[in-house]
Amino acid sequence: MREPEGAIVKRLAAALATALGPAPEVAVILGSGWNERARDLLSAATSLSLAGLDGWPQPRVAGHGGGLMVGELDGLTVALCGGRVHAYEGYPARELVRGVRALVRWGAPAVLLLNAAGSTREARPPGTLMPVADHINHGLPNPLAADQSEDGSAAFVDLVDLYDPAWRGRLAAAEPGLEPGVYAGLPGPSYETPAEVRAMASLGADAVGMSTIPEAIAARAAGARVMAVSLLSNYAAGVGGSRPSHLEVLATAAAHGEEAARVLAAAVVAARP
Repeated sequence: MREPEGAIVKRLAAALATALGPAPEVAVILGSGWNERARDLLSAATSLSLAGLDGWPQPRVAGHGGGLMVGELDGLTVALCGGRVHAYEGYPARELVRGVRALVRWGAPAVLLLNAAGSTREARPPGTLMPVADHINHGLPNPLAADQSEDGSAAFVDLVDLYDPAWRGRLAAAEPGLEPGVYAGLPGPSYETPAEVRAMASLGADAVGMSTIPEAIAARAAGARVMAVSLLSNYAAGVGGSRPSHLEVLATAAAHGEEAARVLAAAVVAARP
């Protein structure tokens, strides 16, 4: 018989508190290519390997670290969490979001989700950083289904303003060149077809990716404020003749590291009400 999800989350939160002390004010989930950008942002940092935490799913994709770092940034206590896992790796929704749930159960009141995504618009070239204003879920599993939730019951959660407008507004004031957009989530692992990209663009999506949405829903349901930022690491399939690859994603992240680190720091600071 499977251990109840709520018990696993509670155990992981207790393990974080034991290893790292009081909860951070902002928890950051690092997506593809963001680990190198984030490493030097924190002072007085303490690190923890997630591999040592019983029940914490481990990533099998290049560009995703497997550690948690807690330190200070502009007077805020911040946790930088690598180790994102994906539906295409075979993980169910409850495991995709287990880390986020544990971070919020630990006491983190604000969750910043980072990802790499493909741009559906030629006006948003690779290297653009896009705060997420809303999303379209086109096949990623929902962690609030009864068999994926913490308590075994379905949860009906209002997702209007899921991505905190006030938080996003403070980031826009600090980084006025950023243009918010809509993120579409598809399950992967294959990249989208040109027809799928055209369809998502016609529905209003500015970027397509394979993560973030389940974590955002779970964090909101757990009571946290949520924000997300996408690094547009490539044109999506068919846009400007693009044929996307994971190597291109990582190369773009490396080439735009300085700007990404600046925006990451600004987004963390903007979490302060």
